[in-house]
Order: sequence, then structure tokens, then C-alpha cells
Amino acid sequence: MLRNYLKIACRNLWKHKTFTFINVVGLAVGMVACWLITLYVWNELTFDSFHERATSIFRVVTRFKMTSSDDGLALSSADLGPRLRQTYPDVLETVRFKSVPVATIQKGEALINEGDVYQVDKSIFKVFSYPLLSGEAALDKPNSAVLTRQVAEKYFGAAGPVGKRLQINNQFYTVTGVLQDLPANTDLKFSVLLTWQDAPSTAEDVFDTSCFTYVLLADQARAEAFRRKLAQFDYTQVMPRIKALGYDIKLEHQLQPLTDLHFADALYDDTPKGSRTYLVIFSIVAAFILLVACINYMNLYVAQSANRQKEVSIRKVVGARKWQLVGQFLGEALLVMSISVVLSLVLMLGVQPIFEQLTGIPVSQPQWSLVSGGLAVLGIVGLLTGLYPALFLSSAQPVRVLKGQSSAGSRQWSRQSLVVLQFTISVVLIIGTLVVRQQTHYLRSKDPGFNREQVLVVSVPAEELVRKKMRVLKATLARNSRIEAVSLGLSPIAQDGKAGIIREVAGQKTEQMVLFARIDEAYLNLLQIKFQAGRNFSPAITSDKEEAVIVNESFVKWMGWRADQAIGQTIKTPAGNSVNNSLNQRVIGVVSDYHFASLHNRIEPLLLYYQTDNPLHVLVRLKPSDVAAVRSAWAALVPNYPFEAAFLDTTFDQQYQLEQKAETLLSWFSALIVLISCLGLFGLTAFTAEQRTKEIGVRKVLGASVGSIVTLLSKDFLKLVLIAIVIASPIAWYAMHRWLQSFAYKIDIAWWVFALAGLLAVGIALLTVSFQSVKAALMNPVTSLRSE
Repeated sequence: MLRNYLKIACRNLWKHKTFTFINVVGLAVGMVACWLITLYVWNELTFDSFHERATSIFRVVTRFKMTSSDDGLALSSADLGPRLRQTYPDVLETVRFKSVPVATIQKGEALINEGDVYQVDKSIFKVFSYPLLSGEAALDKPNSAVLTRQVAEKYFGAAGPVGKRLQINNQFYTVTGVLQDLPANTDLKFSVLLTWQDAPSTAEDVFDTSCFTYVLLADQARAEAFRRKLAQFDYTQVMPRIKALGYDIKLEHQLQPLTDLHFADALYDDTPKGSRTYLVIFSIVAAFILLVACINYMNLYVAQSANRQKEVSIRKVVGARKWQLVGQFLGEALLVMSISVVLSLVLMLGVQPIFEQLTGIPVSQPQWSLVSGGLAVLGIVGLLTGLYPALFLSSAQPVRVLKGQSSAGSRQWSRQSLVVLQFTISVVLIIGTLVVRQQTHYLRSKDPGFNREQVLVVSVPAEELVRKKMRVLKATLARNSRIEAVSLGLSPIAQDGKAGIIREVAGQKTEQMVLFARIDEAYLNLLQIKFQAGRNFSPAITSDKEEAVIVNESFVKWMGWRADQAIGQTIKTPAGNSVNNSLNQRVIGVVSDYHFASLHNRIEPLLLYYQTDNPLHVLVRLKPSDVAAVRSAWAALVPNYPFEAAFLDTTFDQQYQLEQKAETLLSWFSALIVLISCLGLFGLTAFTAEQRTKEIGVRKVLGASVGSIVTLLSKDFLKLVLIAIVIASPIAWYAMHRWLQSFAYKIDIAWWVFALAGLLAVGIALLTVSFQSVKAALMNPVTSLRSE
């Protein structure tokens, strides 16, 4: 019997080749898209989960609380880890990561700046599970180094580096081991690990948040109990040290699970983060793609039901049971699903590299558990997809069918409902894609309040001798006619940290934390930031370095001043918490607000201090896009150090990587959903034209024009698309309105977005339907009337 069912299924699929092709291709394309999104979501959700004890590892973050400010830092003080390890038995191990800002490594005569170099405790390999390739994972001895395989091959080639020395920042380190390259889905990215070097500690080290601290607990269940102990630790051991220094600040330490760090929000955590919101959106899109493909199958199968109801009725008359008929049709559905799965696997081999290249998203190979789970889901989807048409066909009443009475009305209603659902999903995604594209363009094109074009940012090595030469470099570049301006600073877009100030509102004084940056006299002019009042810093006025401060408009409003009243105002700083060692700072200028951070957040109050020593970056505004002049001046002044630079606009746009990825993904997958929907619509139109062949022939004989016949066949489908547009518009508006709330600066959703999405949907549907309609209308009526 099974063999007979299989033979009938194959014959039926081959007989209706067009519908079979549409079903198989639609399902295969839907599976590929769904699988790619699933891999991406899985990749994001499993960040750092490859460590054996990942669920028991936590990062300790520092939170500073003042009267009306609450700032969380990913960093902590260097003495925190050892103190926790000594105080609490719950803490099995601790490990500290301290970044080496610029690590210059010598390879022969060449000098190379290597990124992601950290000093770490020797306990790192007791906490984290990093596969070892050669040597031993040990940092017990002074001046030891452990490299990743990529870095080892870069500096030592095929020769084994274990036991050899590597010169970093003019200091030699002995390589003790080589690790396997880190997986793409980790937030703890490093290339070189160096032995931790303890610095002399002082009472103020509680504020020296310079390293990342991780703790390994006995198990995940003890985390909540340890959080309470950590709060007690802050109260008994940390806060007394802060009060002894005269600060009115509350400091708290909190735990962040290692597996949640990819989505955690904390200051000075520079690793690109993920977004749970986008994961939810992409998961919904994946479900929609698979749903639309399944709807195609159900719709076409139900549409063909009239041709198979006689078959079902005869089978029933000769004794077939309903469960046998259901089994046959489910078998056909699973056969189509199996063919689609095989085709989707073939397509995946070619599509995955293209997907990674277009989106910039690495997609790791799935584990067996994910593969088996995916196949199980596809099996369930296949059963559910085939169940509806199977039940529909098997419920045919032999007496009515054999008398020529069919349930065309119910078939038509169900078919129309599924078409509306398909295009509702399509229109929602088209509107969503248009809004995301608009918002992304707005983020990248909105005036940030400064001119970021043609500004080159040059990184300065940590060597003190090199930094002292930067003034000479600045003077050399300033004499070049191809260079407009040069500035020395600590950060490219002025945001160095937060400083405490005393704010007085309505006669009540409070201590609060405010963002600050240290700049030189050329910075504001180079970036063309406008002054609202007052003047710029001046090297001729010696008091500017100790007493002067420039503020932005937001700071003036926050303090309750007017811009013209701000000049000469005194900003008071709590004892020992001053950036420039002055308790009273005099406002000499007010600049217009500018976006020194992402447009996700509103512009905060900002203090600008005058500093020309120890720059970390050199900003150069070029007249043409000519980096050669800067590179030449650098090589002449510091020939032994590599030249590393990037344009400021590129760095600024990197803040919106998530939005750019979302735009790319939504654009491609929206197009896929529309394509799959059109495949289904194409099949339905072909089926309708086939069913009405004789009617079309009669109409043409009676004088009907081609246009009237095309209109006859198209209008019913276009009505369904219009209904879908009406349903989809409020759903899309609500969803995108909610998404835009995550931005402090955002677009307004314009009416034309819905109009354009509707026109696109109608136009695409009309093109799809018209192809079959015109083909049917141009058919010779003699051939049509002989169709029986």
C-alpha cells in the first residue's frame, strides 16, 4: 500500500510540474532564508558559551551613584579581584584583564601595532577554556606571553614560537604557549596575553577603574547569594575608603553573567554589542518566511482540490478509510518537504558565503543539536502544512462530488484568506524595510554639529618619548599647505570620562557626574564646532590649563543659565575629584551642542578642559584626501613606529553597525518574502486561467477584448492585495513606532511610506498576475473551446 501511495504521489507531482516547481522552490528558498537567520540568532545567543564553566563566570562591573546620576562601568579597580578571592570562599578564582592601549611589536626591522593585547592574571586558564595548540597555557613567570595561532604565524611563521622572545613596547617577553584562534562569537577578544604587572597601590585605587575583573563561582546557583555578599563588601570595605577621601559618592559592584555580556550595556566596554530586539525581529522574519512558503503549498494544494475530489470520492466508494486518505496526502506533503530540504542544503553551500559577505555577519557551522532540532521543526512544519489540505480533500462527500456538486465556495474563501495573509506579511515587511532604511540614512546624514569630513585620526603609541614629539609633528603638519588644521587630544570625538561637579538648583547643592574631555586650542576650530558665547582656549593665557573650562549648550541649560550669562560662571568641584586639580573652574566659552556619542542617546552636558600633554590621537584636517603628507611627516619624526590612521567619518559611522545590518537583512528577506508570495500568486493565476479556459474562449468569440479578459482575471487578486495593504498598514505603523522609540533622534513615519509600500505591492502583484492573464487572453479561442 505504501508503495502504491508513493507511486501515486510521484505521478501527481510530475503531472502538475508547474505547481510542484513553485512549491519545491518556494519551500527551499524559505528554508534557506530561515536557516541563515536561525544560524545568525544562534551565533548571537551563544556568545562565550564555549567555555566549560561559562554559566559560573561573571564580570564585576562598577556603578557610581550620585544624587541624580547613575553610571555603570564595565571596568573595576585593580585590587578588587584579589580582595574578593581572599574574602569569600564562594569565589574559586578571579582574573583581571588590563588593556595595553598601543602594543608595538618588532618583527625584524619592522614595527607593527598589534591590537587586543592584555595583561592578565595567571589564573586565566583556570577560569576560561581556551584550546591549546602548543607549549603550555601558563603565565606564571614574569614577562611571559601567550599568543593566538594567527599572531604566532604572523611573527614567527611556520617555526614554533614556544620558548622564543617577542619584543613588545621595547620589552622582551618569552612565549610560553600558542592558543587556537578565538571563535567569532566571543566578547573577550585578544591576540596576545601578557603576565600581569602589579603597580603600587594607594588609597585612591578604588577609583582607578582600569581593568576588567571576572570571578568564577562554585556554581550558577550561588550567584544570587554572592550578590548579597558583594553588596555587604561594598558597604563594609569600599565605602569607608571613599568617605575617608572626602567623596559624596556611592559605589556599588554588580555581577554580569559571562553569557549575557554580548547584550550588556556598560561604559568603556568597546566590544561591538548585539541587540535582543533585533534578534526578536529577525526571528519573526524567519517565521514569516517559512509561513509564507507553507501558505503557498496549502493554497496551491487546495486550489487543485477540484481535480482530485473525484479521485477521493471513488476511493471512498471502493472502501478507502479517511485515515488512509489523510495518510496519502500527508505523505505527498512530506515528499515535497523532503525534496525541498535536499534542495535547500545545496543552495546553502552557495548562499552562505554570499550572505556573510553582504551582511558582514559571520555564520558559524551549527552543532548537531541545532541541526537535529531544525530537522525536527521542518518535519513538524511539513506535517502541519500537509494536514490542512489532507483533511480538506479527505472530507469530500462522494455523492455530492459524483453528482458534480463541489464545495467551490469554501475553497475560494480559504484560498483568498491565505493570499491576504501572505501579502499582509509582505506589506508589513516592505514598510518596515523602508522605515529602517530611512532611519539609518537619517543617523548617518544628520548634522552632528561638527564637520567630520576629511578628518584623519592618527593613533599615538603609548611611549612617552613618542608622545612628546607630537607637538613637533603638529607644528610640521601645520606648515603644510595641503593641511588645514592639526589638533592633539585624548579621544577623537571628545569623550574621556566623567567628572564630579557641585550643582546648585533652587538653593540646594548636589554632587553629580558630568562627561568631560581634554582638548587643545585647535580642536574646536578643526572640527568647526561653533561658539555660542565666549572664547576658545589660548596657549598665551597660562591660567587656562588650570582654571578655564568650555561647556556645551546642554550644560548651560542643565545648570539653569542663559548662554550670555554663562561666561565667567564658576563651576565647583568636590575635593579631590577635579580633572585639572582646580576646585573652582571658570567658564570661558559656550559651544553649540554636537553629537560626541551615538544618536541613540540625547546630547549630555559636557565639560571641555585644556590639555596639550600626552595625546593619544592626532586629528588632521586635509584639504584633499591625501594621507601621504601626514604619513611622510610621521616617518620623518618617529621612523621606528608604525603609522596607523583612520578617517573620522568612518569611525563615526561604525556606531550604527547594528542598524546597517538590520537594513541589509530586512531588505533581502523582504524581497524573498515578496518573491515567494508572487510565486504562489503566479501559481494561483495559472490555475484560475486553466479552470476558466472555456469561459475565456466563449468571451473572445463574443467579442471580448484582451484588456477586458486580463481585467477579469486580475481584479479578484488585486482586491485581495488591497485588503492586505489596509490590514498591514496599522500593524506596520505600530511595530515601527515602537522600534523608533529606542532612538533619541528619529524620523517621523511619513504617509508616503505606506503609499509607496502599497504601490509596490500592487505593482508586483499586477505584474505577476498579468503574465498569466495576458497569456490566457491571447490564446486561440478555437483551442480553448476544444479543451474538453
